[in-house]
Amino acid sequence: GRGQLDLRKQVAPLLKSFQGEIDALSKRSKEAEAAFLNVYKRLIDVPDPVPALDLGQQLQLKVQRLHDIETENQKLRETLEEYNKEFAEVKNQEVTIKALKEKIRDYEQTLKNQAEVIALEKEQKLQNDFAEKERKLQETQMSTTSKLEEAEHKVHTLQTALEKTRTELFDLKTKYDEETTAK
Repeated sequence: GRGQLDLRKQVAPLLKSFQGEIDALSKRSKEAEAAFLNVYKRLIDVPDPVPALDLGQQLQLKVQRLHDIETENQKLRETLEEYNKEFAEVKNQEVTIKALKEKIRDYEQTLKNQAEVIALEKEQKLQNDFAEKERKLQETQMSTTSKLEEAEHKVHTLQTALEKTRTELFDLKTKYDEETTAK
């Protein structure tokens, strides 16, 4: 994260100058080698070969040293490549981490949305259940009311019938009494 970013800022210019050094060394060793070959060619043509050969040996050592430097350079180049690779990997990791964070965010959003949907569904179900219970209660009340009305109606009918019967009985008794009296 933050630390890696700072590190990269610090290291990037170092790597650049490192690369520069390597290139300069390479150039120098190649120039030196060319110079040596020129000198060596000239020395071979010198009449007295002994000092020339001594000098040649010294130059040979120098060339060897330059070759060592070249090998060293190669190692440095490889190290530099490794560094660059590592940095690329760090960069990739950061990209990966960013992508993962995005995924987590999306996932959290999805979960939140799902939770909201579930909550809404539950609320809807509760409301429906409540409405259903209310409807049943009203039905019960209505049926109770109509039963009560029916019962009242029956009572009324029975009372009316009773009244009628009483009246009829009274009429019969009256007639009977009248007939009895007439006899």
